[in-house]
Amino acid sequence: MKGLIGMRSGATVAVIIPALNEESAIGKVISGIPCWVDDVIVVDNGSTDDTSEVARRHGARVFREPRRGYGSACLTGIARLHDPDVVLFMDGDFSDHPEEAYLLVDPIAYGYADMVIGSRVSGSREPGSLTPQQVFGNWMACKLMELFWSAPFTDLGPFRAISLPALELLDMQDPDYGWTVEMQVKAVRGGLRVKEVPVSYRRRTGESKVSRTLRGVLGAGFKIIGTILLAAAGFMPSRKKEGERVIIFSEGFSDHESEGGSVLTYAHESRQLVLSIAEEVGKRRGASVEFRFRGNQSHFIGQRHGTRVSFVDTASGEPEAEMHRALKDAFRSGMERVVLIRDPFHIATGKLLEDALDALGSADLVLAPANEERLNLVGLNRTCPSLFSQVTGDGTNARDETMEMARHYGLRVTLLNGNDSIGAS
Repeated sequence: MKGLIGMRSGATVAVIIPALNEESAIGKVISGIPCWVDDVIVVDNGSTDDTSEVARRHGARVFREPRRGYGSACLTGIARLHDPDVVLFMDGDFSDHPEEAYLLVDPIAYGYADMVIGSRVSGSREPGSLTPQQVFGNWMACKLMELFWSAPFTDLGPFRAISLPALELLDMQDPDYGWTVEMQVKAVRGGLRVKEVPVSYRRRTGESKVSRTLRGVLGAGFKIIGTILLAAAGFMPSRKKEGERVIIFSEGFSDHESEGGSVLTYAHESRQLVLSIAEEVGKRRGASVEFRFRGNQSHFIGQRHGTRVSFVDTASGEPEAEMHRALKDAFRSGMERVVLIRDPFHIATGKLLEDALDALGSADLVLAPANEERLNLVGLNRTCPSLFSQVTGDGTNARDETMEMARHYGLRVTLLNGNDSIGAS
């Protein structure tokens, strides 16, 4: 059976391939990738051969990551994604079977899983494709994960797929051998729907940089087991983040306002008050403030209002996509806590803004007002794009549906009182 992803589901798929001196194999890998894959990214992890050139000739987007390490290469690939629905990882040595990608991608594309691991152990593998050290290391790591979290894994296979929202939730950090086990441990601990499927596996093309050297075997073994034990003790690698940001969304100023008219509408007064509140909170806490709106007027409005707020023109896309983009930009710039205000006509006072930022110290998601179905303020300390389809809805169940989505992803939620809001609902 052929995979039908891209023909029925409509999901977009990107492949990330870390590669180090894979000149003889990388062309075969790329050529074997199914035509329904939308984007192929090869990350050259310091090759001294023509890996990059061969990959380009076969149609891949190629980026270099000089910092050695499988995880470093994967992180570079993630940073170059164009927001696909599903991300597929595979090795560049032609040991995986690219034509079997549908086995991993389809369960995610059709909503049955958040992450799928290709198991070489339970699949059909060529004799000698896994060394005795790899077989034992996989067995030991999987037994430990079963012991600590009842996770029924059989392999740490690098051939794997994950939805982009799930990948962003995991906040992957490990730069080298611990990458695969970090992903699996965080997925289990985070309550993601994880599935394992049998895949085929063959002898790699060229020499392994890890499994056939004593240093590589010992280094990988210690890192993998150490990552599991640290996670069991409550420690997992995470990016150090600092800073807070308040992001205000608006449809833009009316024509007579932008032309300098003297009529101050209620909308204009509300925006002015919102800017003052947010700027004051920003000064007091050292937080950055963004005012995002449609209309390509950021330069004009920034000059007119003379505030220290950043004015950003947004695209004309759906509110869900715009909120996701703003949040992703904030976290990629190092923010630790972000509050999104989706409607400046119903903005909270400075106290509620500060309460929301404070609550993100112990909660993953903050919603306000708590006494209404419509959500005007959303605070997050991580990206979670799937939430925004509920947050931006105008239906009466927006709050309850957002809460249900948050529970699915294991997010800690705080509801704040909306009595301090200004304007009418």
